[in-house]
Amino acid sequence: MAANTTPIFIKQGNVGLARIAAANTASDGSGTLVNLVTSAVDGTRIDGVRFRNSQATAATSSLMVHKIFLTDTTGANPRLIGEIQTPAGANRVTAGNIGASSIYTFDQPLILLSGQILKVSQSIYAGVQDQFDIQAFAGDY
Repeated sequence: MAANTTPIFIKQGNVGLARIAAANTASDGSGTLVNLVTSAVDGTRIDGVRFRNSQATAATSSLMVHKIFLTDTTGANPRLIGEIQTPAGANRVTAGNIGASSIYTFDQPLILLSGQILKVSQSIYAGVQDQFDIQAFAGDY
């Protein structure tokens, strides 16, 4: 199906959702990476990515770096395209506390070609207190 052409708007949302429960300190695309968004046939636009602590037990999450990678059109060869530091934070299940979170906003929309995959990782996973849910703000053409 052809994409909208004058002007180009997204046809439907593509809210990528993932959960990270492993550490990866590598910046070269090796190690554990979690798929967040797979591009549609006509391409996908991504405006930002939210990292939010999703632990189930009361504990303080670790200070960490969240990384965003983009593959080529074969879904291979991930390259680092963004990273953001997420502060340590109290558990969101305790009364009055908000869990640690951060939002990475691309300075210009990221336009994925068919077959490209947006992947994420985090530098620390000391236990369940460091489990994070990730959401991409995306739409398919």
